Amino acid sequence: MKNIILILFATTSFLSCQNKKTENINDKNNMDIELIKKHLKFQEKIELSENDTDTTHLYHLTETDIELGGQIISQGLKNNGYKVPQNGDFEKKVKEVFETNCNCKYAGVKKHNNFNTYILNPNMESNIGKTEYDYTYDHIFSFSQYKLITTLPLLNDIVEVQNNSLKINLGQATIARNKYLFNNSGGDLVWLWANDKEFLKNLVIYFGYDKDEKLNDWVISNLYKEYSEAETDKTSEIGNIIFVKNCENKLIIRKGLLNYVEKHTTKDDDKYITALSQYIINELYNEDKKSSFTDEEKAEIVANISNIEIQGFDKYKGVSTNAWTRNASTLFYLQSKNAMNHPEILDILKKHNYYGFSFLKNYIESGELENEIPSTTQGDEY
Repeated sequence: MKNIILILFATTSFLSCQNKKTENINDKNNMDIELIKKHLKFQEKIELSENDTDTTHLYHLTETDIELGGQIISQGLKNNGYKVPQNGDFEKKVKEVFETNCNCKYAGVKKHNNFNTYILNPNMESNIGKTEYDYTYDHIFSFSQYKLITTLPLLNDIVEVQNNSLKINLGQATIARNKYLFNNSGGDLVWLWANDKEFLKNLVIYFGYDKDEKLNDWVISNLYKEYSEAETDKTSEIGNIIFVKNCENKLIIRKGLLNYVEKHTTKDDDKYITALSQYIINELYNEDKKSSFTDEEKAEIVANISNIEIQGFDKYKGVSTNAWTRNASTLFYLQSKNAMNHPEILDILKKHNYYGFSFLKNYIESGELENEIPSTTQGDEY
């Protein structure tokens, strides 16, 4: 493609390749080579040359361009050992990965007749829909017909026409992403960890894919390290990737990530649950930050975090360790009159039967919460 002017292509609504894999195929694969030639020529004009500043010469990508790209990638993946998922399995996996726990603040979906575009908006741009066909963004295109995902499939990036044959060139990232997600390929996950970290990070942080414990470990541990090493400690922001709003403006709790925190909360290590306890104070009930969660959603978040934290206090009290040095739970802090004083939380917890957390219910109704007397001032504890 020619350089110089980058155009943001308007649509009706809302990577670069490494280690090229090259395969030759002929027209026996039901591909319309003449149509591919035609659109290859069209796509030469999606950017202007240095000597051409007339924007009327620009070519704006259409659904046909995207669909041709999907068809070509489908053949290229098969040539590289991709096992096409069974009917229904692909749709189920795509929904699980990109939709079920999606943070609508940073991601969304644009549906077309023959493909969907999963839009990424990490910078919360107001006109992100105009970038759907902009190759400098990391939007994901999903094809149910071909059962694959890809970044923007520009024809010049993936295919060459040689006489009446097609030479397909797929980047290793496209192959590894599809084999990891839809063929459960551990080897391709290793490759992605080494070469395509941003994609994996996006899966967890923005789309909320939390079904892979290894991936959860990688994302949480690296984010915690990054936040803890910031000029100002930001570890409490871990909560922002576990508790999010979906596109119906409802609370989503990414249970896979929360379960990871619970599993890795031990007598010697309470850093993740401490970060979530701080999230309640610094983010959820910080008046300066104006949380988008309702009082009931806040109470449900508190229940999920406190259930882990309080069980840790109970299990490890009296244990000689550097962890678990605080004397009061976050829930006590929220109730104490010399701190934040949010009595509505207990009423909401009771109304919802403590969201099914029997240990938390017993802790509160047995009077242990009222009897929890810290040895130091609560404001100093947190």
